[in-house]
Amino acid sequence: MVGRVIRSKHTRTQWTRTGIRVRQKTTYRVRVLEQTQETIRRFLEGQRFNQLQTAILMHDIEVRDGSGEKLRMMRIKSEEHIVHEWTNSVVMLTHTSSSQRLAVVVLDAKTHKKVLVEVPHNKSYSNRASDFIMEIFGVNSNGKIVTCCTRSLDPNEQNETIDPVEGLNQLQLSRRHISKAKYEIRFSSSDGTKFIFLTESETDEKHFFQCASGTTKYEIPFPLKPTKEYEINVFRGECLDPGRFTLSEHGSLKFQAAMSKGRLSSLHKRATEFCNDRALHRRIHFLYRNKPHQYFDNIRSQNRGEMKRYMKNDGGDQASPLNRAIPGLFFSAFYLKNCDGQLIVPPTSPFGDQRFHVAVPFFLNSKNNLYFADFYCHYTNHHVTLVVTEANSESDKFCKENLIFLESINNPFLYYNRSKHCFFINTSVNVEVFYTENIDIGRLLSCRPNYAFFTFCGSVGDSRTKSFIGQSKNINCDICNLNTL
Repeated sequence: MVGRVIRSKHTRTQWTRTGIRVRQKTTYRVRVLEQTQETIRRFLEGQRFNQLQTAILMHDIEVRDGSGEKLRMMRIKSEEHIVHEWTNSVVMLTHTSSSQRLAVVVLDAKTHKKVLVEVPHNKSYSNRASDFIMEIFGVNSNGKIVTCCTRSLDPNEQNETIDPVEGLNQLQLSRRHISKAKYEIRFSSSDGTKFIFLTESETDEKHFFQCASGTTKYEIPFPLKPTKEYEINVFRGECLDPGRFTLSEHGSLKFQAAMSKGRLSSLHKRATEFCNDRALHRRIHFLYRNKPHQYFDNIRSQNRGEMKRYMKNDGGDQASPLNRAIPGLFFSAFYLKNCDGQLIVPPTSPFGDQRFHVAVPFFLNSKNNLYFADFYCHYTNHHVTLVVTEANSESDKFCKENLIFLESINNPFLYYNRSKHCFFINTSVNVEVFYTENIDIGRLLSCRPNYAFFTFCGSVGDSRTKSFIGQSKNINCDICNLNTL
């Protein structure tokens, strides 16, 4: 970089582009670069000095060990613009070598300036100050973490980053999509206070929420950003005094927030364009459900013949609004073609060795509604997920808000042809139907001849993994991924 040269023949004051004022009496040259660097250095030193002078004290924190001996005192300060937002403080104490979170203090930042943090007595680790790290989170009235810092209790050590949580018992977590990217977090236990940290992965924006003891669920008070990745960490604590807790369990989960209805409409358009060849439409009479024969045996012996619905897993598009939203039962409309071009059921299934067949009119009729929920592939065949609901049910209300309604007589996937008085399937995709009500198997079997029946087939793979976890879509496919637009 070369300094800019200024020339002047008269006595006057000039301003350079870099902000340096120069008074000149005769013609001479000034090298601005060196002056600029010196000015910037002085400016930054002044800024740092001013910040130290204007930083506002938030907390005096005293840390004691289990016997009451003082380990360290520290002062927490912050800039004025952050202090205006900072309404609550969360202080977490961590044992460094085990990465175990030991205690948490939650308090009103405006009224509690002095904070006492006590290290729980535990013979499995020492109580030396150098063995502990403290995290301080400043939280605004909406739960957003506006500032955070990490301090070692040893004044001679630098601040450290904390490793993943270890040492705490596992707290089982799950999520439920309520509607329009609003989520509910569910816990395996109602005991103890839950401390919830929500992080948006892309921006690292964090929120903190506290859930009182006695409940197994917590609704996040705002909708998440559609299709964004999130991580949730939950700690369960036992109360010692008001605002002071020891931690005993931890759980975490990562997920992608549901896409908007507008984005799902674009995915539906892609699926429709992919299924535009009517020559691939074939007549169909039954949908079927594959499970291990033990599954159906248990239904007969323990559930009085009633097949109960379960929560939809994360299979398919990770941002499908259907994921972890409503319960139901999956049925397949996937058929193979024989040498004569006729449809036949596959000889094997990855979901189990017994097959329950149900006539299509049971699903598509005037009492039910039909919706589009997903379009995806697993590197080979493409799949379309349709949802069948009982009209005006709770599941139907969710689908009206979040999914794409389909006419059962006018859609390219699965439909009733009035002129031919039969149902047709599009064989260019594997059509899956998610039925959102329980099914009384005994009633269907006795309904009328050939309305429902069982067969056996070969079984391949691990059906449990596919059922409970769900296989995510191929994110590199140009056909079923909207990010390739």
